[in-house]
Amino acid sequence: MIDSYNKVYIDDQALAFNYQLLVETVPAGGRVLAMVKADGYGHGMVEVARIFAAAGCNQFGVAEIGEGVVLREAGCTGDIVIFLGVAEHELGYCFTHSITPVLFSHEMIRMAGAEAARRDTRIGVYLKFDCGMSRLGFMPDQIDEVLATLKQYPALDLAGLMTHFPCADDRGSTHTVASAAAFRNMVAGAHELPLVTHSLGNSGALLYFTEHGGELFRPGLALYGYYPDGSGSRPADRTTALRPAMSFTSRVLQVKTVGAGSGISYGHTYIAERDMDLAVLPVGYSDGYLRSLSNRAQVLIGGQRAPLRGRVCMNLCMVDITHIHGVQPGDEVVLMGAQGDDLIDADEIGTWCDTISYEILCAVGSANQRLYVSKQ
Repeated sequence: MIDSYNKVYIDDQALAFNYQLLVETVPAGGRVLAMVKADGYGHGMVEVARIFAAAGCNQFGVAEIGEGVVLREAGCTGDIVIFLGVAEHELGYCFTHSITPVLFSHEMIRMAGAEAARRDTRIGVYLKFDCGMSRLGFMPDQIDEVLATLKQYPALDLAGLMTHFPCADDRGSTHTVASAAAFRNMVAGAHELPLVTHSLGNSGALLYFTEHGGELFRPGLALYGYYPDGSGSRPADRTTALRPAMSFTSRVLQVKTVGAGSGISYGHTYIAERDMDLAVLPVGYSDGYLRSLSNRAQVLIGGQRAPLRGRVCMNLCMVDITHIHGVQPGDEVVLMGAQGDDLIDADEIGTWCDTISYEILCAVGSANQRLYVSKQ
């Protein structure tokens, strides 16, 4: 493979550390299902699943059936749960690849039950309930009706009940407690409900509302080293802090000087106020470096911050290096990660372009060559 100027480095030790830290955080008897959907939040679905498995994980969550099939065929031996249900013509993969679907409609229950009966085999399923997200799931007052539908298909084994917290990233929100209460009341009021796993906790719930997360927690972002409410929640003590696993680097492609009054990049949205030394970088929005970072972002060169000037192009952008002496073509540029004593993380990048760390990780990680390294 021919190398790109731009590389994403994934620290496998950081991923393993984060998984172990989260396992230690859940209450006694609790379990952790690693969310590896969206190509492992940009970190590489198959690779991170292997890393988490080596650290002791045996349950994995993906969005669609195709991801589950890829994961199983790559050698994953743990439980694989798909969270966006499954179309009728794809149900067979749940049986041939031992994949557990999350069901959220009566029609899905019927389809899965009929397929299990046709194959004369049993399959585990989760039922999803909407306790405040206003997204996928049965409504809590439908539980008896849902269980009655499920009972018609004895080949379906109820593995557990799920819901999803919409505000668990806000420590001060009362909604998480209210959503958990709605879930508990639903369970308490249900008739003929067997003793099954309850799964409520995402990253925010695992970190901030642990007592309301049920037995099976489903962290995503936290596994990759970030806090759902931003970097302000990161403890100063590194031994107890999640560790960001992804860094993103490039190289200086050209160094040039432009005169005062020169417009920079498309639309001349930045006009040089003085003679300015620029480093041209071979990275742009096709590499996941979002256009909304134009005139806002900073990068690290020689351990110093260089501000981005002008619009981010498809494959290029320019930064001001007037204050950084001796920059040469080929010098390393850190767009996300540490260099010298400074650090730019996905939270800071997200702040510059009015989004969240999740989007930055997915955009950057999925658009670039990934290399897996071990950092101590």
